Amino acid sequence: MHERVWSRDEAVALLDDPGRLESEDPERLWDVAELAPGMTVVDVGAGTGFYAFPASERVGPSGRVYAADLAPELVALVRERARARHRENLLAVRSRPERVPLPDSVADRVLLANVLHGVAPATVREAVRLLRPGGWLIDVDWAKRATPRGPPVAHRLSAAEARRALERYGLRAVATRDHGPSHYVLVLEKPTAAPAPARRRPARGR
Repeated sequence: MHERVWSRDEAVALLDDPGRLESEDPERLWDVAELAPGMTVVDVGAGTGFYAFPASERVGPSGRVYAADLAPELVALVRERARARHRENLLAVRSRPERVPLPDSVADRVLLANVLHGVAPATVREAVRLLRPGGWLIDVDWAKRATPRGPPVAHRLSAAEARRALERYGLRAVATRDHGPSHYVLVLEKPTAAPAPARRRPARGR
């Protein structure tokens, strides 16, 4: 399944629903992610900026948040909101399933919020590419049970299924948490490169 491209009206109606704050508190999410001033975040599938704007407050003027989305209408919406709120550290980026136009290892944190169950593998590879070694991928998604909102249960991944799927990309699971009544959070780390083994010098003849 591929990520759905939302229209502006659909996204505002669903993603900006005031009740969403009760079930998916972004401040609690960024607490779990240990987001700190000066960090760089990439929100892949950022939508209307539900998680990106609180992240921009946390990282402050010395940090940076990239809100990436497939939908040009939503990229334009986030840019409008960033200007209106004077968030110079938040940049909206138009992405494709196979490409987020940002450099390798640019981010301390990469967020996949409510998208892992519906994105192409190429999108996950891009998310991992964007992480610096030692950085964290934060996966938020719907619990695999019936809830008042959300995708069909058959389309969802359990936390265990999501963990196995993401570990195939070389990530190491750090933590799993509940995230409100309908979601979970997975935190996975991109390992740092192992040091190259020391080369043995050839023995000198006597």
